[in-house]
Amino acid sequence: MFKTILYSVFLLLGIAIQAQSTKGINFQKLNLEEAKNLAKKENKLIFIDVYTTWCGPCKLMKKNTFTDNKVGELFNKNFISLAVDAEKEGIGLAKEFKIVNYPSFLFLDKEGKLVQYDFGYYNATQFLQIGSSILQKRMSQNDTKSIDQVKGKMVGEKVENFTAKDQLGKSFSSSAQKQKIILVFIRGQWCPYCNKYVKELQDLSPELKSKNTRLVIVSPEKPEFIQKTIEKTGTPYTVLYDEDYKIAQAFDVLYTPNKETLDFYNSKIKNDFTESRSDHSGRLPVSATFIINENKEISWRHFNPDYKERASLEDILKQL
Repeated sequence: MFKTILYSVFLLLGIAIQAQSTKGINFQKLNLEEAKNLAKKENKLIFIDVYTTWCGPCKLMKKNTFTDNKVGELFNKNFISLAVDAEKEGIGLAKEFKIVNYPSFLFLDKEGKLVQYDFGYYNATQFLQIGSSILQKRMSQNDTKSIDQVKGKMVGEKVENFTAKDQLGKSFSSSAQKQKIILVFIRGQWCPYCNKYVKELQDLSPELKSKNTRLVIVSPEKPEFIQKTIEKTGTPYTVLYDEDYKIAQAFDVLYTPNKETLDFYNSKIKNDFTESRSDHSGRLPVSATFIINENKEISWRHFNPDYKERASLEDILKQL
């Protein structure tokens, strides 16, 4: 009899544990500081569901999406999850992140820095994709550096093939180019120094054909923002969308500005800065210039962390 009772207890306990592990997202009753400490300890990101009690899509997320077993498995393994009422304990958070849509989703790193913001209703499959995408970005961001840490590819280094879409939606492959490439990194159409420099580069155009050279501009901005670069500068050159900063990372020019700089850009430039790139990390490329020879090696470079200092046209022509 005792064995039967003991067996039943363990069976029920096992069922309870299994049910708990597959109930969906485990939202913890922590404040942000506690969540950051736990995220550091467990090496996780932070997910915050910012909701209101009157929001219909918020209720649907809670009922249909957050309870999904696969969503729970992904988020419980990789995130410290919080749910806050924007009109109660989340008032300060909503104000800090300028939240006006509900539900809103904040994905933060373990320091409390915004990795990605999203809002609206998503079914379980869609929300799984969002979570997975953020984790992929986190892996790439592990290599994120400060502006003092990036050094840029050096002269003599081999350049691996890189691909991207240009402003016309056409695919560009560096390995397919049979000529020298002048590769110019810009920060975006919101940067007046970038626009001025892109205009100046047009003076090189008559010389490039005779030098068997193609000039290619690399921007971290989405196609609709690259179009603004075209409109502002009238450039005839190829402009590549560096989605997920893959080219900038390969050339070691990708960095994250300090908090003061990011706060300034976010407040002054607003959507032209926050919405223009493939994520909300605030990462930018150093405004560097590289010349790649026919053997796909760096033959010359101009690398200066000061975005106001660009390669002179005279120096570029001397190296072709």
